[in-house]
Amino acid sequence: MRVTSHCVNHPSREAGQRCRSCRKWLCDTCFKRYRGRVYCSRKCQIIGAVRDAFDRTIIFARRPLHSAWVIAVVAGASALLISAIGIKLAELVEVSRGIESPRPVSEKQVEISAEIIASEDGIRIELQGPPGTRVLLFRDGVPLRVVTLDVEGHASSEDLDLSSGEGSLRIVPLTSTGIELVVPTPTATPTPTATPEPLPTATPQTTPASRADASSIDPRMVPTPLVAPPVLQLVQDAGPRIAITFDGNASTNRTAELLDLLQQYDLKVTIFVTGRFIERYPSIVRRAVLSGHEIGNHTYSHPHLTTYAKNQRHRLLPEITKKSFQEELRRTEEAYVKTTGRPMQPLWRAPYGEENRTLRGWALEMGYLHVRWSSLEGASLDSHDWVADEHSSLYKSSKRIMERLIQFPKLEGGIILMHMATEREEPPWQELPAFLEALEQRGLQPTTVTSLLEASPTWRTWLRRAEERHRGVNGD
Repeated sequence: MRVTSHCVNHPSREAGQRCRSCRKWLCDTCFKRYRGRVYCSRKCQIIGAVRDAFDRTIIFARRPLHSAWVIAVVAGASALLISAIGIKLAELVEVSRGIESPRPVSEKQVEISAEIIASEDGIRIELQGPPGTRVLLFRDGVPLRVVTLDVEGHASSEDLDLSSGEGSLRIVPLTSTGIELVVPTPTATPTPTATPEPLPTATPQTTPASRADASSIDPRMVPTPLVAPPVLQLVQDAGPRIAITFDGNASTNRTAELLDLLQQYDLKVTIFVTGRFIERYPSIVRRAVLSGHEIGNHTYSHPHLTTYAKNQRHRLLPEITKKSFQEELRRTEEAYVKTTGRPMQPLWRAPYGEENRTLRGWALEMGYLHVRWSSLEGASLDSHDWVADEHSSLYKSSKRIMERLIQFPKLEGGIILMHMATEREEPPWQELPAFLEALEQRGLQPTTVTSLLEASPTWRTWLRRAEERHRGVNGD
């Protein structure tokens, strides 16, 4: 009888194979064969190969060796040792003579996209590329300054004097072998304040800023003229408050029980729903609204937006365009207004957490501020309550979920992610009352996302901006 379990990566699938190194269960799409053995990853494959080599060495060492083999091995090892010593001595002699042996340096090609945006406030340059990359700006062959891309791979240079007429602007990525030139910045143009202000849309002029041809730059990755908001996942200056959020997409299994529990404890939360959810379960949506919960946009069809599932990087998928993405938000808004007679909150959450600066900018044009869940120091306020397979390594009981959440390094200003429906025998929110009691003991107030942002001087400005855009786009 073949022994099976559930795949560690796909809990809903049966697994009939186990990794030879880590012994994890794998389904048919997750395992890889190497020399007739099953592994889950390249790392485990290397460990298995080393283990096989070690086993063969032990077996070989136990066999009696002929004296001729011993002499040959010793002679070969001695020759290698003498050669290594000779090479090292030669290097020392060259160094003592002041001669430095040239070593080839391989430089990785760096692609930077750039855009010059003109508005009533002046001219600015928007840069996009690998995070941490430093670029040197030239104007007609004259170096202007060095700009470093932030952790999201973005930089904006708004204090350069480009008002002297037409000319060429060259942007060169700096490498470890390059020479960094720092040129004093002209002081004639005042530096704008940190408070984000709407900027008029201008005709973009894309400048190729890498050794690659300009046609290789993905125009969808060029920052929008409307400044994109930063990542919203932990509100540091909101005081002793914490936001509890729920996502709704395909099912309402036991959702009525959840709404009953929230009403019993007079707890107001933020719920992100898809357009399909609204159309399928309008009565649930209306009940949530009448109970005082706020509703945010979760796109219409819950699509993947970036390549994170494939390569752990948030690059736009080829089929995701500005038009298609904004249509997802618009259809959900229309379904909600038709169902409730009122507009949604100016908030949205990306399906699977797949978002980037470009998507946040496109969403803000529609009047939505992206809301992620909190993560800090390797911990997360993602409850993983959607995992119903008890054989999965991600599965945690309701009690363990709440214990894990309360142990988060910084609960003040945090954003918790849970889900409206569940396939578990015991609902994941079963221990929510104990969690609320633990929050009260710590002096923390559970609240909605908008209330959390209203209490934050930093994020209040972004919320106001989203509300203004939302009213303008949706006419509410």
